[in-house]
Amino acid sequence: MKSQSGCADRSPRVYYSWIWVVLTLLALTCWAGTSRALAQVELSWSPSMVKGPSGAPVTIIEFSDYQ
Repeated sequence: MKSQSGCADRSPRVYYSWIWVVLTLLALTCWAGTSRALAQVELSWSPSMVKGPSGAPVTIIEFSDYQ
């Protein structure tokens, strides 16, 4: 007796090829996004806006107004 569903006749290779396509597109999207994230930004501030020692290992910058 033949099955009624058309999906049962497909080879598992069809599904794996779609997985590879999706993973490749995901990898390319992530790679393209990281190349833009490496851009350097020049920031300036006044000494009255700084808190803590100037040689601290971590610098936190808070943006409060985007307008």
